[in-house]
Amino acid sequence: MNTKYKFNIDKLEITYTCSGEIRELFANIIDEHICGEDNDVRVLRTTCTTYLHNFAIYCSNMYVGQLFFDTPNPNRPHIYFSVENEILYTCVAGLSYIEQALHLSYYRISKLDICLDTNVNIINRFYQLLKDESQTLVINNKVIKDRYAIINKLIHYSIGSLKNIRRIKSFILKGNEIEVVAYNKKEEIDKSRKEYIKENLQMNKKIYRLEVRFSNFKQIHKALKMCSVDIEELYHYPFGDLLEQIFVNTINRIIRLSHNQCVLNYLLKIN
Repeated sequence: MNTKYKFNIDKLEITYTCSGEIRELFANIIDEHICGEDNDVRVLRTTCTTYLHNFAIYCSNMYVGQLFFDTPNPNRPHIYFSVENEILYTCVAGLSYIEQALHLSYYRISKLDICLDTNVNIINRFYQLLKDESQTLVINNKVIKDRYAIINKLIHYSIGSLKNIRRIKSFILKGNEIEVVAYNKKEEIDKSRKEYIKENLQMNKKIYRLEVRFSNFKQIHKALKMCSVDIEELYHYPFGDLLEQIFVNTINRIIRLSHNQCVLNYLLKIN
């Protein structure tokens, strides 16, 4: 079997600023606002319990994401846009048009998940790695010398049948600030019908995912600083090589092999 893998953004929230006039325009939308060069961007008010103003954004009748602002949380004073998952796999480069149509100014990326999808069963290989006594693991910068010691940051999940209770395995490895999640993506796609992910990956039969999750701007900023990536560069060019650089650097902070070897080399059998 030829090893295939690809890096993608799977979750993206962007923080914007705008003029007081534009903010007031959004706040006064009762039902719908039309904008864009060809009147192809629709802003539809929706309900939300967390934010006073919440809108569904469409471009050429395609759902693009949620725009929201005004909350009692003092740490969330700006305008936020949560990008629809399908857009991240099909036309993420088109977000700049939405930004211009809504007269918003990019401020920063506030939430981010970067994933590695592969046709290799990296979950089974991860458990092989845990049992491999020839390898020394370093988790959250701590060398694991005692193979009987409890690793509190590593959480194992499984579902299955009475005959095989661990047929579908997954795990979460919690870093000091961020976390890595691994699971059978093919199973999730079959349930959610996210066929666009299969089309993007050009993988059908087997898809396993390793995902790094950043829940706030401080985590993202620190991760990008540690791998010398500018956050605006990520915003404007959110594609393969740059995502791989961030992903590899981040996962090495959470788990690696001795002598600073990347765990992906073992999971993907990269020489």
